[in-house]
Amino acid sequence: MTGDEVLVSTDCVCDLPKELREKYQIPIMYYYIWTKEARFQDTKEITSEELVELIEEEKQQVRSKSASVEEYEEYFGRLRKRNAGVIIHICMAKYVSDAYDNALKAAEHFKEIYVVDSGHLSGGMGIMVLSAADMAKRGACVEMILDELENMKEKVSSSFIVNSTESLYRGGKISENVHSICKLFSLHPILKMSESRMKPVGICIGGQQRIAKAYIRRTLRKKNIVKDIVFLITAGCSYEFQEFLKEEIQKRVQWDVIIVNAASATITCNCGSGAFGVLFLTS
Repeated sequence: MTGDEVLVSTDCVCDLPKELREKYQIPIMYYYIWTKEARFQDTKEITSEELVELIEEEKQQVRSKSASVEEYEEYFGRLRKRNAGVIIHICMAKYVSDAYDNALKAAEHFKEIYVVDSGHLSGGMGIMVLSAADMAKRGACVEMILDELENMKEKVSSSFIVNSTESLYRGGKISENVHSICKLFSLHPILKMSESRMKPVGICIGGQQRIAKAYIRRTLRKKNIVKDIVFLITAGCSYEFQEFLKEEIQKRVQWDVIIVNAASATITCNCGSGAFGVLFLTS
């Protein structure tokens, strides 16, 4: 890589499949999962499936945490040794995690490292990372890439529906009263990213397939969907249920590419087992 090229970097919570990260040579910074025994690097040392096992079978209390300022400094230092003239690092929404603030502070010690608040998470963030990486690969300058990322923030649709509010309550994302009501009446909240915050936008009631159909119908009713790519991200869902979800989203939109991937352990830690989301771009 020469000094004139732009290197696009991101965090593991973008939920991009390994083959796409390798295709576009996208390095990632890891978040961490803390258990009662140890700290694990998300996606590298612990997967979503292994986390679900800890929570459901071993009844462990776990929590997620982004990298510290010092760890981001080390990470950016390693990237700088690759002789990248300009580095764009795309973070998860700044009000959902402290990763953006930590990365921003770390970047102060380097020249030409730009830290971007994606305003999103998971596959929504992944769509932005892919767009930036593709632009960089085609030789776009840093100003063009940063402008495009800013424009995409309002156009990306990132939402999830959760099976249980236990993880959201434990992580301080919802109040005890809301958690109690959802648990009592078997309510499944729909959470959507807006202005870099995760906000409740609806509720579904019923069994797994019923709420899936309701959520997908609601999410894909927009008329300005860009059909190039959609992410189907699941946490602790069976292969059979993933296939059911894939069929449902195909019924409503003729996508060019459907990427089905397991959520990172961090996303699973906060949304809980059984959560899933459909994430895409609008015009």
